[in-house]
Amino acid sequence: MNDSRDAPEVIGDCVVRPAIDSDLLGLLQLFSRADEGIRPEVSSSSTIDVSTWHTMLTTENLTVYVAERSGQIVGSVTFMVMPHLSYECRPRGFIEAMVVTATHRRSGVGRRLMERVLADASGAGCHKIQLLAHKRHASDGAHNFYRSLGFEAEAEGFRLYLP
Repeated sequence: MNDSRDAPEVIGDCVVRPAIDSDLLGLLQLFSRADEGIRPEVSSSSTIDVSTWHTMLTTENLTVYVAERSGQIVGSVTFMVMPHLSYECRPRGFIEAMVVTATHRRSGVGRRLMERVLADASGAGCHKIQLLAHKRHASDGAHNFYRSLGFEAEAEGFRLYLP
């Protein structure tokens, strides 16, 4: 996305900005440190990682935000604006892959990331923003965190993992 969403936002010692090409390794490291354990090996030379990263960076209306402290990526969230025909053709926003390293949780990093997404969604004219949070996060504070930002649990989410 281009425009004011490209500018970094500095609050205290936390910088929130749209990700750039050179952030790939830092993001892979972030995901490998997340409790999910989804990235056992970290390398920015993987062809699929590089190809996927390029696709993400060049997808219109998709922004990956990073939160940095002391030059290290400690959080990230992906946000996509999707055009829609309902509600006077106002777009909808979708939040995905919200991750903050365990050592930086409850220190304002997640809130800074989400405040940036909410401000940019408002600037894009979004009618609503949606996100999914796994049921397992009900006990770790994530659901309460989203509620504190004004989100309401009002729908049943469904997933289908394809082979």
